[in-house]
Amino acid sequence: MGLTFCSDEERRAEEAYQMALRYLGFRSRTQKEVEKHLKRKGFDEEAIEKAMEKLKGYGFVDDRAFALSWVNSRLRNNPKGKAAMVWELRQKGVDAGLIDEVMGSISEEQEEAVANRLAQKYYERYKGADEKERAHKVAQALLRRGFDWELIQRIIRRLE
Repeated sequence: MGLTFCSDEERRAEEAYQMALRYLGFRSRTQKEVEKHLKRKGFDEEAIEKAMEKLKGYGFVDDRAFALSWVNSRLRNNPKGKAAMVWELRQKGVDAGLIDEVMGSISEEQEEAVANRLAQKYYERYKGADEKERAHKVAQALLRRGFDWELIQRIIRRLE
């Protein structure tokens, strides 16, 4: 049974790393989210920095992969327009340049298909309303989801 000698600083960095791993066990997170979590848990800047270095080195924290995964998930499971996804990624601390890069990977056709699918769902939901009110309600729902007004108008015209 050997004793290991490490500084208090190294021990705190390892504790921060282990805590971050537990936090990442629930779902992937951005670098900013992990750093905020560790700060809330009382770790100092140096321990956080060392833990983050190790996490990134092993690929446990990767903002590019996170952003791509987030966007793909949003397009599939909880449809949002580009504007809403940009806002969400900013809230999660993803770098603006990286957000632009990821948003650039979404084609106009892809976004339109998602908006169209969502519009169909809302159009069915409001089938009891008169045509004008129904179109208005569908447009409002799409706006709340972060879709561009020009795209919404095209879709509404198609539905009518």
